[in-house]
Amino acid sequence: MGDWLVIQLNYKNIINNNMLLLKIFMVSISRASFTSFFILSMALAMQPTYIQAEFEKPGVLNAQSFLEPKVVKGEHFTVNEEVKNDGLLNHYTVKSSYGDFKVSSTSSLQLLIGEIKAIAEMKKIETDDTAIESLKQSGKNTLTGLENMVKDPKGTFESAAAGVGGLFNRAKGTLGKRETTEAEDNKMAQLLGFSKSKGKIATQFGVNMYSRNEALQTELDRLAWADYLGGLGVGMATSVVPGVGGVLLATSGTARLLNEAINTTPASELWLQNKNKLLEMNMNEDTIELFLNNPHFSPALLTVMVTALDSLKGIDNRELYLKVALQAGDPLMAKIITESTVLTAGYHKHIAPLTHLSPIARLARSETKDGTIVAILPSDYLIWSEVAADIAHSLDEKAKTSKGSGVEIWVTGDFSSTARNNLEKMGWKLHNQARTQLIPAQD
Repeated sequence: MGDWLVIQLNYKNIINNNMLLLKIFMVSISRASFTSFFILSMALAMQPTYIQAEFEKPGVLNAQSFLEPKVVKGEHFTVNEEVKNDGLLNHYTVKSSYGDFKVSSTSSLQLLIGEIKAIAEMKKIETDDTAIESLKQSGKNTLTGLENMVKDPKGTFESAAAGVGGLFNRAKGTLGKRETTEAEDNKMAQLLGFSKSKGKIATQFGVNMYSRNEALQTELDRLAWADYLGGLGVGMATSVVPGVGGVLLATSGTARLLNEAINTTPASELWLQNKNKLLEMNMNEDTIELFLNNPHFSPALLTVMVTALDSLKGIDNRELYLKVALQAGDPLMAKIITESTVLTAGYHKHIAPLTHLSPIARLARSETKDGTIVAILPSDYLIWSEVAADIAHSLDEKAKTSKGSGVEIWVTGDFSSTARNNLEKMGWKLHNQARTQLIPAQD
């Protein structure tokens, strides 16, 4: 009886110590690291910890060892040689001619490089003299219009009902429901047409007008005001940037068209279009509006994610991705969730039809018609951590009760050798550098 009491006390101490370590870990991780923990999180107390020979710890990688030379250094930027890895995502520091940047994930780095190249091209276009001359020639009409908007907005709109009024026909569908995000221009700028000029210029340079890159926004605003005031022809700006904005990271015509649609459609109209598409998928209206009003999703991310969900036809429980999206607590988390949805849609279209979505920790996993479990992670470098091991064993147990051919895991980066060895021992099929397979350039 005494020995049994000692065993019980020791067991309780182990549990208490584990929970204390978990709390300390949760308090100490950074915001960016929390996003990675979110993707692979699962409470350790919910299932037994599997004893492994050795777990890996997050560390520092060398950028030159896994990035192409053109990504490491360019005319206007240099990526810091030391890259911090948190077990899932890489965190980069970039020095550029336009300021220093910190980005999390390799896909974010590639987007940033495209934006830096766009900034360099924008800098070549002078606007000061042109804008001043424009104000001299047409300033009276412009200023009168602005003055009327301030003094008599109701009368101004009524007098333009025959033309501009048509643009507001569908505004009542968003009145009192839509919340603007930090990535958007203010409402006055959108109403005045400034945002329209900005969207045209963003499309011309292959970037997204809702980017949170402040240096890019400064240049977009500069050129947009010149264009809006009549002093800059958008055709003067010839894009040499191969980017397409958003998170698709492909040079396909489809991606370009989607980016153009996002840039040239008013944010309120995008909101309504996205809502209607989700309603057509028979999703709950309250869940839809909570998703669409999450301030961490820009209009671009929302539209890309809804487009991906729309392409997942024939799959049960698509609404699960909206529920996952409600947990996004920062823009990085919103981007990762959107990217995960896009990659899943790519698997459904290019690899094998999916039939069902189910929760995996706080994300989603997929199943094919034959019962194969598919886990798709926008991961840069997946290490064999204790959390990763617990989730892996959870999926493995699920696979044993399924009629399918086991588990497939797709990552956009690579696996550590330890993670690869452990997962292959479990009989998993591993796919690294999967982005080009899931989102082909010719798509």
